[in-house]
This record gives sequence, structure tokens and C-alpha cells, in this order.
Amino acid sequence: MKSLGAKFSDQQLTELKGVSENIGVAVSKLSRAALRLGLIQISNLSDKDMDKAIDLVLVNDARSK
Repeated sequence: MKSLGAKFSDQQLTELKGVSENIGVAVSKLSRAALRLGLIQISNLSDKDMDKAIDLVLVNDARSK
């Protein structure tokens, strides 16, 4: 596996750690699963409506900072 080098906000790290502890999985596993699920959702939406997919990415990127 290769390292992505993504940066997470303090809020995202807190959420990742909290969910990780609640469900009993490592933060890295949770992060990979969340990324995969998000990519699937974005890809499916882009197949139907590219503009909505782009908006979804941009809005959530802004909210994650």
C-alpha cells in the first residue's frame, strides 16, 4: 500500500478517533473505508449528474477545513 499523504483538520481527526474507538477498528482502516465509500458515492453521482458531483466535492472540501 502507498501513503497518500492527505492532511486532515483537527475536527476530522477527532471524528476519526471517536468513531474508531466506538467501533473498535484502527483509524487507518476507518480512513481507508471512508475514502472508498466516499469515492463510490461521488462516482455514482457523477454518472448521473456531473455538476452535482462537483458541487458535492467542493462543498464537503470546504466543510472539512
